[in-house]
Amino acid sequence: MKFIFGSVVGRKFQKVSHKIAKVRCTKKEEHIVLENMHEPIIDIETWNKAQDKLNGYNKTRERKYDHPLKGLVYCMECGNKATLRCREEKRKNGNIWRAAYFICSKRNNYSALCDNKQISANLIEESVNQKIKEEIQKINFSEKEIKQVYEQAEKEAKSKNNLLQTKLQELKQTLKNIENSIEEIYQDKINKIIQIEDFKIIYEKKQKERNKILKNIKEIEKELEETNQKSPKINFKEIKQIANEFLKMEKPNKMILEKLIERIEFDKEKNIKIKFKFQNYPNVRIK
Repeated sequence: MKFIFGSVVGRKFQKVSHKIAKVRCTKKEEHIVLENMHEPIIDIETWNKAQDKLNGYNKTRERKYDHPLKGLVYCMECGNKATLRCREEKRKNGNIWRAAYFICSKRNNYSALCDNKQISANLIEESVNQKIKEEIQKINFSEKEIKQVYEQAEKEAKSKNNLLQTKLQELKQTLKNIENSIEEIYQDKINKIIQIEDFKIIYEKKQKERNKILKNIKEIEKELEETNQKSPKINFKEIKQIANEFLKMEKPNKMILEKLIERIEFDKEKNIKIKFKFQNYPNVRIK
């Protein structure tokens, strides 16, 4: 935060429109600063010392425990991300015993009743290793089959894009109609065709509709952006090389796991489901 001694800062807020009683925060460069308008409350040296002390509290939290599977594991029962928990005990012989496990985040913080219990991180690691071995053995596509994969993926991406674009245009037209309607009722109020109380009721209703449409537009624009960024091109040779490299490692590597795995789920019976980023491509026969 910047402090200007003996100064007055104005125009921090500005009305959105003279038609509605809403304001917006202005940018710093839009502020009006009048210097030397009053005596400073404290001297600059005291201010700097206080800021140095406050800035000293802004420390990044250092985590004692971490795991390469963290962020990839989810609860199959409720769909929430799993939380990593670790236990550490000192044995009589002086050795340190450690154990890591994952638990549904909702169950962990008691924010919801989830029947899913904890699962050992080692159990998930074993399942991941086994599944990766099985999947890389399937990667043996011919040139023709790989071409089919690419064409199908491009076709689906284009179809989804067109659908989203159509929906976006419909929402924008609806938004325009609502804004026109708001303008009309405002003019009716000015011309005293409707009472102020009636205007407020209609205006609030239209604003709720407008905010809902704006939220939907934002969601579709984000989905469109994600769809355009996704590439249907999958380098199966590279995937196989990464998977083989992972299997040779003594300890799992987080960066490599994130390249291979999209999501890991476990249920209360400790069944584990792994979704890979290169799995389940349509209309392709695997030799």
